[in-house]
Amino acid sequence: MSLALIPNFSVPLVPIHEDGDRVPFHADPILAAIEAHEEACAVFQAAAKGGPTLRAFESMEIALEILLGTPCATRFGGFALIRHLRWWIEAEAHHASDCEPGYSIAQAREADLTRFLGSDGVSRIGTAMPSGRLPVSVSAPRPTRIVIEAGPTPSPALVRLGRAVASAGDLLACLVLIAGGCVLTGLASLI
Repeated sequence: MSLALIPNFSVPLVPIHEDGDRVPFHADPILAAIEAHEEACAVFQAAAKGGPTLRAFESMEIALEILLGTPCATRFGGFALIRHLRWWIEAEAHHASDCEPGYSIAQAREADLTRFLGSDGVSRIGTAMPSGRLPVSVSAPRPTRIVIEAGPTPSPALVRLGRAVASAGDLLACLVLIAGGCVLTGLASLI
């Protein structure tokens, strides 16, 4: 029997322990809510083939309400919910409109969890190379390409002058540090 078919079904909340995300994954209430919603969707799809039934639709709506109102107790539960909501949003995109509350709330919850968990998607981590390093595509996000429009190119004489001025500035800084050190050493020896 589906948990979604029970009218007053509620998932008990499991508190997160003080040390953070140490709740076992099977104790996360969101996983039971995801399973109940998947089952209610499957029952509704099976009933829709023979003609839509009001009871199956109501069960699916109740399961969706429970799913959207259930907190995630672990990061794993959060990622599982993101994956499930993306599947459901994609499956319901042609049936539901953005003005339906359950559909728009599911979109908002998926977006919030994605931003909170810092994930653009649930993806697999690549296999490490023999050296132990991860491939570049996995270990670091690709940098954003910035295009800077170039102005007129300076003449070679102007480029040499700029380099000479930069070298002169470095030389002046070195002389100031050396002279200042000599002066402070001389003053310290007088005292």
